[in-house]
Amino acid sequence: MSNATHRPRSTSTPPEHRSGAALPGPHPHGREEVISRVLDACESATPVVAITGPPGIGRSLVLARVRALLAEQQVTTAEVPLVRPENDVAHLVAWVADQIGLLDACGRTAPSLHRLCAALAARRDPVVVLVDDAHLISPEVFAALAGPVGALAGTRVTFVCAFPTPVDGPGPVAGSLRERGLLHEERLRPLRTTEVERMLTDLLWSAPAPGPVARLRACCRGLPALVRAAVDGFARTGGLRVVDHHAHLVDQRIPRVPLTHPVFSGFDPESSSWAVVKALSLLHPLRGDVPGLIAESTGLEPDRVHEALTALRARGVLAPGPGWRLRVPMLATLITAYLGPYERSRTAQLAVQAVWSGTATCTDGDQLGERLADAGKLVDRDRATAELLARGTEVAGRRPDFADRWLRTAVELCTDPADRIAALHRHATTCALLQRFASAAGSTELLLREPDRLSDRTRLEALLVHVVALAGAGGPAALEEFIAAPSPWADAAEWPVVRAVALCLLDRWRDAHTELTAVGELDALPFGRLVRRAAAARLGVDAPGAEPVEDGDVRRVLLRALLPAVERSWPQTTTAATIDASRAGRWDRALHQARLGIATAAVHGSAPGGTAALREMARILIARGQLNRARAVLADARSRHLLLPHLLVLPEAELESAVGDHQRARHLIAAGIAAAERQGVVAGTAELHLWLAEAEFASGRLDAARNRAERIAAVGSRRHRLLARVLVHQDRDAAARLVALSRNGGRSRELAEALVAVAVAGLGAEKAFVEAYELYGELDALIPRARLRLLMRARKVTVPGRKATVAETERLLGVLIANGLTNSQVATVVGSSEKGVEARLTRLFQRTGYRSRAELTAATLSAEIASEVDAP
Repeated sequence: MSNATHRPRSTSTPPEHRSGAALPGPHPHGREEVISRVLDACESATPVVAITGPPGIGRSLVLARVRALLAEQQVTTAEVPLVRPENDVAHLVAWVADQIGLLDACGRTAPSLHRLCAALAARRDPVVVLVDDAHLISPEVFAALAGPVGALAGTRVTFVCAFPTPVDGPGPVAGSLRERGLLHEERLRPLRTTEVERMLTDLLWSAPAPGPVARLRACCRGLPALVRAAVDGFARTGGLRVVDHHAHLVDQRIPRVPLTHPVFSGFDPESSSWAVVKALSLLHPLRGDVPGLIAESTGLEPDRVHEALTALRARGVLAPGPGWRLRVPMLATLITAYLGPYERSRTAQLAVQAVWSGTATCTDGDQLGERLADAGKLVDRDRATAELLARGTEVAGRRPDFADRWLRTAVELCTDPADRIAALHRHATTCALLQRFASAAGSTELLLREPDRLSDRTRLEALLVHVVALAGAGGPAALEEFIAAPSPWADAAEWPVVRAVALCLLDRWRDAHTELTAVGELDALPFGRLVRRAAAARLGVDAPGAEPVEDGDVRRVLLRALLPAVERSWPQTTTAATIDASRAGRWDRALHQARLGIATAAVHGSAPGGTAALREMARILIARGQLNRARAVLADARSRHLLLPHLLVLPEAELESAVGDHQRARHLIAAGIAAAERQGVVAGTAELHLWLAEAEFASGRLDAARNRAERIAAVGSRRHRLLARVLVHQDRDAAARLVALSRNGGRSRELAEALVAVAVAGLGAEKAFVEAYELYGELDALIPRARLRLLMRARKVTVPGRKATVAETERLLGVLIANGLTNSQVATVVGSSEKGVEARLTRLFQRTGYRSRAELTAATLSAEIASEVDAP
């Protein structure tokens, strides 16, 4: 995250965003340089300024911004709205004269261009006339008004005109104007990715995730009007989710905007042209006789289809060159929302059959897969089923939305019962792996309704996937109901394994282990040993028997559900990705993955095993001073059904300690340990014991600390055992091994914590403090850095970078104020007095010009979002 300071674009309170909420007004993003050059041309009284670009490029927004800036400079402006081809000079003169207060001077009943020129010449002040859709003005009228011998050529009048391409500026007049230096031209280019990112930031008051930005930029071709329409459409359908001031696109179902939306201006829903463009929205990826397919789909005569296509190309809706393609894929996507069910299926049928017969080609495999799913039963079902199964499996890691839809459609198309069972199994398992739990549960229910058609292995796998899907989509109530009595779908011998998985997902690990231990022939049951070993790992006990030998997707489903930090195959879960990135010191990446998991869970169901990801997210936010945001994450986590909830206790205690409530923190840690012990769980308790051991040692309770260290030796990892030896016994050999272990692991935070522990224990040189301080700086861990500065000063260790330290302290102050902390709490966090905080705040307000904590809060939020957008 960039540490640069940004002044806010606005200090107003950011709007609340939710599904269907209206977006803020448009802003001409990425056009600052163009607007500046246009203003320069107006200042020099250039007769004509031509702003050109294709539909949706933002010509009108640029005109509006130019007029607003001219008004701020007190330059007289007039705006001429054109709704039809204009050939009447008097009409234009009347508009201009009326808006600049010279209508009477021009002759109200019969406006005279000559009188207007005389009145303007008498005033001698500049006038800027803004004309949108200026191609509607005839060249003759343009020549009369502003040409080299035009009536206004000798006055200080500038026409700023927007011309849509492919229209070439002001027609035949342009060449003469260019030759005489009387024309300034600006061609608007598509927005770059960074500009789209800033546009989304302003629209949503949130930092957009990088993936959606790149996709939106590509499918909208960088056209701001289409970007805005896409964001509006996804917000309306609930596919756009904002988590922790970050926007994620989690459901890419077709976005829908009303026909009154500006992106549809120029389309008449009652016209044959609209019918043609709707059909083309499905057919445009094809190469071949697209007009013929449109005619067959719509029932229109071929001549009318060609006439409509020619008109669409003239308007710039279609791409130039051979073939018939919509210029912007997102426009096609928005239009397809208005196809009726049969209309969509019939058009897709024609597309698929044309590709299969060889009369058309389609190089976009994703689009062809969509057309197969759209066509459904109207095409050869066996061939469509085979292609959809293959394509759905292939794109699962890249496009889970396509995989879900295509595999589900394949199920619907299957005519052979055995093939349908196989397709249902693949859809359910794939969706469970992708953590689309609602979809997975739907298919497992269908599978289990046909027990006579299932083999023993398929039935057991369906039951296990069903339990995992229930946990994600239905929560503990659904699981409790499921295991209340043996399932009629389960074999009596297999039921203990199924029930044990459900018990694990209810966080009843000891009950699950007991259930499986009582099964005499467990090793003969598929997945029995795997589930028992998962439960044993949580309980810290040895699991008898050989290693589990099961392989395949169902094994991966179970591992992802029961031991999410262990299963690392592709596609990687957001939990595993969060943990990996956090441990590697890539905290921005870790936060992105955690937020994505939260956003996705709101649509597709929540994985109970996501506790560790939420824990990492909260700890990172706390380290960066985002205490209220961390508190919100933890509150949301506590409201869910999560496994090993005591994992959340450490960040909860860190929150309380940060604001000085150490007693509350100790109570939370003790309660977390007690809750885990009641369940017999040891996984994740070593860090809680370490926290208490450090507190006990610091308070002089040495015996309690030593007893705690013995407990850590029994339940902790090698790192935990070494830390305990350093903290409690001040073991120099353990200190050396701890640092070496942490350094070899490549985990920045763990290495920094190890270096601090060693230095505090007096077992390391001064450079250990400095190295830890630099590591925390790389992580942008503001609070650990602030605490370490206090410790280093107390130990008379020089803190590097005085100027950077002042700026960082000021930034932390702003972050804490923005998080709603009182001056007293801020003083506790930064290790200062309350009066010291007041003095720092006063200096901060004086330097920045902010007048209140509310302004500082808005500015800090804006700066944070802007810095994340600026970050590479």
